Amino acid sequence: MREIQDSPQGGGVSRRRLVRAGLTAAPVMAALKSNTVLAGEHSCIRPSSFSSLAAAHMKLSKGRTVRTDYACKSHGYWKNQPLTWNNDFKKKRFLNSKFTTTGFTANPGSFFSKKTFQEVLDMGGNDRNTALARHVVAAYLSAVSVSDHPDHVWLTKAQCNAIWNGQGVWKPFAGSPTWTLQRTMDYFNMVLGPAFLPPSA
Repeated sequence: MREIQDSPQGGGVSRRRLVRAGLTAAPVMAALKSNTVLAGEHSCIRPSSFSSLAAAHMKLSKGRTVRTDYACKSHGYWKNQPLTWNNDFKKKRFLNSKFTTTGFTANPGSFFSKKTFQEVLDMGGNDRNTALARHVVAAYLSAVSVSDHPDHVWLTKAQCNAIWNGQGVWKPFAGSPTWTLQRTMDYFNMVLGPAFLPPSA
């Protein structure tokens, strides 16, 4: 499925924003967010769409849209959201263990040993990349909530694994340049909002 696509001939498409040619990066990102922030939600674009926009200097030809309606909830949402599906998934261990198979293996400074998804969401500050961890957990839970369905998922579970296990250094798709931790965090912060919570008391 193309995420950047032609506009339909009929009426507007729910939760899609027309991005007109000639806009610079900041207005494009503001436009992408403006249609959903007013509704109290974030606008999700996949890494491939983000890369396509960046490669074109954030310009699209007239009549194109960027899809933003994927399942995408922030770390703040998941931190406070009670789950009843799948035996309360947030109580599962974040890292691979004999109890869970999540695909997450990186454990800088052994800081995440035995941490549950909920405990990662509850952590503040950025010691041992906890800001990245909160974003990754939010993306992973968003993927789990839609059963990793390719039509609805924003980042797949496998992509979340690649991001965390590479500590933010990863390739979003085949043929993509390698993203640095800073680029990955900039992308997460644009889509989900800043993850830099104050350190825990």
